[in-house]
Amino acid sequence: MQNLAMAKKLRAGEALSVLAEGKQVGSGLYELTRFVEDKDYCDPLHEWWIWSIGRNAFTGKIVAATDARFNDDPSWELLFLR
Repeated sequence: MQNLAMAKKLRAGEALSVLAEGKQVGSGLYELTRFVEDKDYCDPLHEWWIWSIGRNAFTGKIVAATDARFNDDPSWELLFLR
């Protein structure tokens, strides 16, 4: 892993892998089984940080993204914004 900060946070338990917490559903999109507050999230395979996590207001699904798409979207409850 080239991103040493990401590797350090994963080892220390300060960050969670979206690949371990769920599954990839698109480029830079991950459906998660849970959301844990006060943790950072990343995709260690691609070395991408997660920028936003939202809970869909209609389905209740929790989705993480490598962009800020859930900010100011009324269809999503914003859970995390980097």
